Amino acid sequence: MESLKKLLEGVKLEEGILRITTRSPGRFAEEENWTLCINNKRVLYAKVFYGRKPYWKEWVELFHIDPSFFGSKAEDTLYTILSKDFGRLFVEYYEDSITMQQLRKALPPEQTRLGSLLLSKGYRYLKDWYFPEGWMEGGYKLQAER
Repeated sequence: MESLKKLLEGVKLEEGILRITTRSPGRFAEEENWTLCINNKRVLYAKVFYGRKPYWKEWVELFHIDPSFFGSKAEDTLYTILSKDFGRLFVEYYEDSITMQQLRKALPPEQTRLGSLLLSKGYRYLKDWYFPEGWMEGGYKLQAER
């Protein structure tokens, strides 16, 4: 998986080096938990599912995102990297004040800051999970699919 390799090696950016600093097993064999940092400062966590062919496709969920990440070159670069391997991406947005404000004004997800960025990475379907359906789904997020 190219995205894993790149993020383990580290990606050099203006802000510093973006890399996975921690990897741990998930709830089952195909799942992992990542901590992503820039210069060893945590910017987000990721829950990564590598898929179980032919039944379930791969996905990644980004959560507990540092507000400084939104709108940064690192954000753009990470979505570019992940879009190569993951057909489904979930991005928690409650710390993204621009996207949150746009969605509260009833803009469609595709017209928000975050939504248009995800569309530019090749995702075609967006859904706003503003009401998570249980206790393990996490906070507000946009779901993007190819």
